[in-house]
Amino acid sequence: MRELEDKYIELLLKRCLNLDKSNGLLISIDLKEHMPIALNAKEKAIEMGVKDVVIYQSDLDEYYDYLKNTPLEDIELNPLLDKSLRNEYAKKGAAILFFMSSIPGLMSDIEIEKINKANKLAVSTMTYYRENVSSYTFPWTIACLPNERWAKQIFSNDENAYKKLYLKIMEMCMITHDDPIKSWEEFIKRSNEYKEKLNSLEITSLHYKNSLGTDLTIGKRKDAQWMNLDKTTVNGTKLIVNMPSYEIFTSPDYRLTEGIVYASKPLIYSGNIIDKFWLEFKEGKIINYGALVGEKYLGNLINEDPNCCYLGEVALVEHNSPISNTNLVYNNTLFDENASCHLALGRGFKLVLPNGNNMSDEELRKKGINLSLAHTDFMIGTSDLEIEAETNIGRKLIFKNGNFNI
Repeated sequence: MRELEDKYIELLLKRCLNLDKSNGLLISIDLKEHMPIALNAKEKAIEMGVKDVVIYQSDLDEYYDYLKNTPLEDIELNPLLDKSLRNEYAKKGAAILFFMSSIPGLMSDIEIEKINKANKLAVSTMTYYRENVSSYTFPWTIACLPNERWAKQIFSNDENAYKKLYLKIMEMCMITHDDPIKSWEEFIKRSNEYKEKLNSLEITSLHYKNSLGTDLTIGKRKDAQWMNLDKTTVNGTKLIVNMPSYEIFTSPDYRLTEGIVYASKPLIYSGNIIDKFWLEFKEGKIINYGALVGEKYLGNLINEDPNCCYLGEVALVEHNSPISNTNLVYNNTLFDENASCHLALGRGFKLVLPNGNNMSDEELRKKGINLSLAHTDFMIGTSDLEIEAETNIGRKLIFKNGNFNI
């Protein structure tokens, strides 16, 4: 497993972050148990010539204990909630590597008011980072590491659960290939062909239908470009910001969503599971919703700020894709969103518009880009999903049986 770990780190540092030794590196981990791989990544970054490498260690269990044992009125800014180090490194153009992990359902017995207060305090400490992360003014990437509790939720009653999840993650990230960097470059080339075709169609609306009951129309500006994992910072550094990433996405006109959509996979929100849920939209806004599991958390998500009830992203992912083909639900957005077409509530992407990076908030709103502090992806893709688009050559079925039809 150490050989795979080394190849994973090499992919993250050399291709995903395209690490520049002069700018520094911040490594963030979610669990103490992941410190060894963070130290391995730090050592390899130093070997590459990076002098300023810092590991920021948070811990999901400590965070849970704090919220569980602290009265609502006593929750305050503290080291568990302080993310200001992200601002410091982002401002100097350093790279940020997030090693994330999941413990689905961890926060199920925590009062939602406590979670809300803690989230708002944390967000208040990383204003610069949040305002610049989607503009790629600094390099960053998100990767995932397994843990025993998460693994046992996926492979229940299996004494090899951790190893199985570890190997699945390595497979989905192409680390098991002889040359992962080369494999990703080949995938990027294929993905770019789809992206360029979508952009050439100048799509102005998308109509989604499937057997779950989804019947949803989403409007978009024809000049809103489709994007994929092939990213570049404002300084010209090539990036892959999510590892893995199999999506092609854009931002819709947040005012132009009509109909109903049913989720196809569970959603993990602030450590809680939301499942079997649906959303109904009118004039862009959610007007009704329901969930068999976690409905109160769904309501909280929708009302997290005034614009979380509008869409900020539409993303296309083929059902016949490496993650989907594992036939597993990971209860982790990084993997599940890359196994399925998905949408996102909240913040849109200004970079999809020509010169969008230089537009004011007022200009972005006028052009239909949703502005919000939050951005939450949820999965809607199925094996029978069809998407019909209004294009510059008329109506065209661009997705059939869950896969591209272009």
